[in-house]
Amino acid sequence: MSLEMDAAPPSIRLVAAFVNSVEWQEDEDTWRSPADLGRWFVAHAQTDAGQLTADDLRLAQQIREGLREVLLAHAGHEPLAAALDGLNEGLRSVPVRLSFAPDGAPALTGMPGAAAGFGVIVQAIETARADGSWSRLKACARDTCRWAYWDDSRNGSARWCSMAGCGNYVKMRRRNSPGSARDEAIPAAGSGTRAPRLLDVAARSGVSMKTVSNVVTGRIRVAEATRIRVQAAIDELGYRPNQAARELRAERVS
Repeated sequence: MSLEMDAAPPSIRLVAAFVNSVEWQEDEDTWRSPADLGRWFVAHAQTDAGQLTADDLRLAQQIREGLREVLLAHAGHEPLAAALDGLNEGLRSVPVRLSFAPDGAPALTGMPGAAAGFGVIVQAIETARADGSWSRLKACARDTCRWAYWDDSRNGSARWCSMAGCGNYVKMRRRNSPGSARDEAIPAAGSGTRAPRLLDVAARSGVSMKTVSNVVTGRIRVAEATRIRVQAAIDELGYRPNQAARELRAERVS
């Protein structure tokens, strides 16, 4: 079984690159500024979206993290409803138009500006849906990873971005430390509503997990606008701050 992106169709590779523009395992986001997002569109979507704004960046992050929830659902896990709502809300604000090539092939394109870049992503999703490959793009079931990967297994049952990495790690944690490992994997669909975690708040508010921790603990002061945005995400998702405290203690011990 290969989970290598080289085996995936171009449309799938593009959407995966969009979702994987942040590596939550390292708490490292490629898009640190609107200019970073603009450069990403040029490099990956071959689209010059012009001069982007902070609102464009937040919209890109909102769409990205909503898509990650869709990919978790593809892998059989419970998505966060608020993130899916955010995805649909974000996409409604992206003006795209339907046009046809000389051979009659339809294409979705974004209007000038940020929508031009988002339009390329929307078209890639539609292409993958049409050719049947969309459901094979998934997100890793390890809670702190959630990396987008291509599942070309015969029965489409892969759950991890890497069986040798995340898969074995979770299995070893479950065997050696059942109590502390209960939150290592995202719950399967049908196992009840998934409780939001620190990563979910970071994803929803468009900041790093470290910043969310600083807001929750109050140990390090953050900009007021950032604090308000993080608190809004906490309230929207129903995140429990005492859960963050447990995670922080666990990180210090490990």
